[in-house]
Amino acid sequence: MSDLFRKEAIEHQGQKLDGEVTIATHLSFNWILGLILLIVVVGATYLVVGEYHRKEIVSGYLRPTEGLSKVYPLGQGVIDEVFVEEGETVEKGQLLARIRMERILTSGSDMNEAILSELVKQKDILNRNLINQAALAKVQSEKLISQINNTEFQLSQAKKQLLLLKERVSLSENRLKDTQVLIEKGFASQSDLESVRDTLLAIQQQAEDLEGRVLSQNESLSQLKFEKQQLPFNQQDAESQLRSQLANINQQITQASAQQSYDVRSNRSGRVSGLMVKPGMIAQSTTPLMTILPIEAALEAVLLVPSRAFGFVQQGQNTRIRYQAFPYERFGIYHGNIESVSKSILLPNEVNLPVALREPVYQVVVELKEQNAKAYGASVPLQAGMLLEADIMVDSRTLFEWLFEPLYTIKGAL
Repeated sequence: MSDLFRKEAIEHQGQKLDGEVTIATHLSFNWILGLILLIVVVGATYLVVGEYHRKEIVSGYLRPTEGLSKVYPLGQGVIDEVFVEEGETVEKGQLLARIRMERILTSGSDMNEAILSELVKQKDILNRNLINQAALAKVQSEKLISQINNTEFQLSQAKKQLLLLKERVSLSENRLKDTQVLIEKGFASQSDLESVRDTLLAIQQQAEDLEGRVLSQNESLSQLKFEKQQLPFNQQDAESQLRSQLANINQQITQASAQQSYDVRSNRSGRVSGLMVKPGMIAQSTTPLMTILPIEAALEAVLLVPSRAFGFVQQGQNTRIRYQAFPYERFGIYHGNIESVSKSILLPNEVNLPVALREPVYQVVVELKEQNAKAYGASVPLQAGMLLEADIMVDSRTLFEWLFEPLYTIKGAL
């Protein structure tokens, strides 16, 4: 062994240093190690503490909490006059606009005016008949009074004649008896007796005829008096029929006038918004003329949530709102809380909303935290009907849970 190495080498290996051996390291290595440890600690803390929010992006619009009233015309026509302006406050029943409806005949004349003219003529005829009816009733009353007086006079004369005839009958009967006595004594012939009997029969016949005439005149008098009593009622019936016809004509005139032009009035008190028409424009029954907003009513957001995104939507969840009128890149994002969630689904063909529906949705109402938007240092009031997009925070979990969600899913499946 000693032959293999030199003596100096062997002596050098046998010499040892006093103290501990320290390996020298570069200063930058310590900083890098510390930074790595810090990153690991911060990352682990962020995974445990940090939260991931799952959101659903939906569309919607603003509406007053008390509801709004859209004013529609009854049918197509021409705007004759508009009596209100944008932003004006109106009362219930206040006149908003007047619309003229035109229908032209082949002759070139307006059909509504032709119908109205004919109805006015019929109304004039009925009014004249109504006036004439009173005069006719007066004439009939005077005629009946005259007939009654005449019949009473004739009846009185007939009764007097009947009394005279009855006396003549009585005298003729006595004469007949006297003649029979004279025949028995031989002072009168049989022909004298027959002559007296014929005279008696003739007078009796006259008396019976006169009694029949008295009876007939009594019946006529009773009938005339009855007609006189019924005359006021008959007049009332005739006038009622005329007035009924007149009312019907007036109704037709009103309908014809309404078809010619009609007034549009407010069905509630509020403020005019979205005034879409001016005089001379064509009004369509499917297009609103304006909207009446409640005075000082707060606005709320109505979100239309598709059924695929509705599963985790609950009352009280936070929403982030972006108004189309105020781009969020410049004017920021606004917040609200879900106030109510509908239980029934809305189909695209069932409702008429400011937002076009392409699929079934649920209606979610959001209470706004602010009723104004901030633009260029000013506070701009939000308006009903504004369209918006909203993020609904439907789920919240830590990043650690989100990272290991597949493992939780597998564990749940097992």
